[in-house]
Amino acid sequence: MKSPRSLSQFLFVACGILAISATEARAIGIWHRDYASAMNEARTEKKKLLIVFTGTDWIEICGKFYDEILGDPAFIDTVSAKFALLKLEYPKDSVLPREEAAQKAVLREAYRVRGFPTVVLSDAAGRPFGLNGYQPLAPKEYGEQILSINAVHDESLELVKKAAELSGAEKAKGLSRAIPDLPGALVVRFYRPEIEAVLAADPEDTLKLAGPFRKLLAEADYSREIQQLARESKWTEMIAVTDRHIASQKLEGEPLQGALLNRAGFERRAGKPEEAKTTLREIVAIDAQSAPGEEAVRLLKSGEAPAAAVEPAQARPVE
Repeated sequence: MKSPRSLSQFLFVACGILAISATEARAIGIWHRDYASAMNEARTEKKKLLIVFTGTDWIEICGKFYDEILGDPAFIDTVSAKFALLKLEYPKDSVLPREEAAQKAVLREAYRVRGFPTVVLSDAAGRPFGLNGYQPLAPKEYGEQILSINAVHDESLELVKKAAELSGAEKAKGLSRAIPDLPGALVVRFYRPEIEAVLAADPEDTLKLAGPFRKLLAEADYSREIQQLARESKWTEMIAVTDRHIASQKLEGEPLQGALLNRAGFERRAGKPEEAKTTLREIVAIDAQSAPGEEAVRLLKSGEAPAAAVEPAQARPVE
């Protein structure tokens, strides 16, 4: 996994096109259109970054979001002192210049964006600390909500600074405030060092964070190993890795179903369709009404091959 800083640097280089100066963005009240220029404003003016992933030309709620909230001067005036604003458009036909398409694909994957519209709040190093989306609020009210998220983040950073003078569980508690309440895949990608620091500061697990945090790390390690094997089409090895992951993490319920759905996909790709069907039936037997269960039912009826993919954990502990 790349460090947060190296990932930020990579994104900055990858997105160096269509630049709009910070002065121009303020003067004519528009949003930046690329990561590099928005990040330049954030760094030079000591701001954070507000990124909107959207598709206004084909998703009605995205257009509504911009027309009624994001593009309104009341919203911009409320947040622009604290945030550089970046709006990334993803057209329905996905037809974009090659460089622009590449930068947007990098950003969408980096921030694990799975739907539009999504609002990501990040610091000037590119590390996210908040997520939001469309809400039927007045522009100023929506801006104040963004500022409230930012204020909580700033407060947490102050507590983390104080934690450096503490030890044991108290230090771990302070350090844990540096880990924002984000989906697990995003947390591990950007905050793994902080997670490991909390675990090291509280070896007795006084705060009861070890279990959830170690689970997040295990999911991330599993995902990384699967992705490495997938590059070489080592489907049989991916089945074995999945089985080890299930056993070591003692997965149950929906997490187990998700891992088994991965395994069924790997079995199909390995030329083992009957084993894949058996795995799908195992998923259904656990719970046919869950999301993985419904997908397994659909695949069994249609005869389609399961998608051989892995999604890391989507939850994190709440202190």
